Amino acid sequence: MGSSMEYSSGDDTDVSDSEIEYEEKIYEELKNGDHQYKVANDAYTCPFCPTKRKRDFLYKELLQHAMGVGKCNSKKRTRKDKTNHLALAKHLENDVVVDAGPSQQATMVDPLADHDRDEMFVWPWIGIVVNIPTEFKDGRYVGESGTKLRDQLTRRGFNPTRVRPLWNYQGHSGTALVEFQKDWFGFNNAMSFEKAYEANHHGKRSWHSKNDLKSDLYGWVARADDYNSLPFLEKIYVRLETSELFLISWKTKLGRHRSL
Repeated sequence: MGSSMEYSSGDDTDVSDSEIEYEEKIYEELKNGDHQYKVANDAYTCPFCPTKRKRDFLYKELLQHAMGVGKCNSKKRTRKDKTNHLALAKHLENDVVVDAGPSQQATMVDPLADHDRDEMFVWPWIGIVVNIPTEFKDGRYVGESGTKLRDQLTRRGFNPTRVRPLWNYQGHSGTALVEFQKDWFGFNNAMSFEKAYEANHHGKRSWHSKNDLKSDLYGWVARADDYNSLPFLEKIYVRLETSELFLISWKTKLGRHRSL
């Protein structure tokens, strides 16, 4: 691989091109070997973090790091920094083949390392999938089963425990809730799910963009704004499942929570 370009996360220069174009540019550079990230057979480093903060990662750790930084809301990370990490996550997922030995499978980094520790998530962790194809048949809308979508997500490595399509009086709503384990392994799987859709521009921001034509599925992890904006029947579903909004800093440090 070629030598890595010097980069500082303290660089406040905004991305000059559109973020999508810039991300594709960095993604192609990664594919071409312009940024070094592999330092040994099973050791990786982040090419976009400054030298003083560099450390060795296992493959899965680096992927989680790249996804976390790319999605974090911290103002300490510039838009350019986040976009670089999104491109790295996309490259690691799409182009890098790794033999997952015992050390790769067993490790889990701090799940909050690259997240705003005061960000509110729906707990148990719930993913939202929208734009599921439906068709009108026999007086109601029908669509893909939860089992089929769960199996698809499992094959992609996200390990959901259950997928529930949401129905209303018209039938299948085209939306489904994806459930994950209620621990930090489940949180990591949920964030991997979110970052995979985000890396392909099918995340929450793209779904709510008014400029894009919508095709295929869009997905993200439910947060406070999603909970508060869910239609009435869907909110009842969440309540029946005893889902609560947690400040994840409270959950990890103080053991307190706030129910809605």
